[in-house]
Amino acid sequence: MRKSKQFISMPVISLQEGQQIGTIKGLVVDPIAKRVAALIIEQKGWFQEQKFIPYNHVRSVGEDAVTVNQGTAVQKGGSLPEIINLVKNNIKITGTRVVTESGTILGEVDDYYVNLDSGELVGIEFSGGYISGIVSGRAFLDVDHVLTVGKEMIVCSDQALEKTIKLEGGLQEKLRGIKDTTGNLWETTVQKTRGLSSSVNQSIGKLKRNKTEDKPDSTPVGAKPNQEQPAHTDNPPGKE
Repeated sequence: MRKSKQFISMPVISLQEGQQIGTIKGLVVDPIAKRVAALIIEQKGWFQEQKFIPYNHVRSVGEDAVTVNQGTAVQKGGSLPEIINLVKNNIKITGTRVVTESGTILGEVDDYYVNLDSGELVGIEFSGGYISGIVSGRAFLDVDHVLTVGKEMIVCSDQALEKTIKLEGGLQEKLRGIKDTTGNLWETTVQKTRGLSSSVNQSIGKLKRNKTEDKPDSTPVGAKPNQEQPAHTDNPPGKE
């Protein structure tokens, strides 16, 4: 995933033509689907009609550039009425205030994260407001807790505050939590393995004891248990 601001000014390269066909000027967000619908493209020249790349035409978003299969992925706004309607609605996530269902202002969105493969929104990064009294810096909220993306407000569930993750230069806090959870899981697994091993060893020991107790008596038939047996000699009977 990547922050929306990191898309800006990235070059767009056509793989078929082997050349740069523009740079990214902005993102068009579908607030209902909670995904990036298109990339706004800036090309050389004056007074050109606004052009877009529908996100499903993006081949890859790399570290340094966005690639498409061919230059025809860049389309004029006139041929993309749905994209134009989204642009006219002017939904801007960055700078929008975050409010809970019960009316608590959590803060203001600084940026949002995008799934590079699908264009779906992953979460929002925000600061200020109510959240500033709890943690310093910025916080992250998974998009699953976002109910509505509006022109002026982003509405989230009342459980959002409990699900908010403190950010320290990215998602380090979240990753640290995953690491701790994994560590606890590993420790639990080790303890269970040790317990199972101990149980198996006890069962084997019990089985060995049972076999020893059930072993047939080696005393010859007809002889008394404590009767002393004649000494064995190498010579046959009657011979010295």
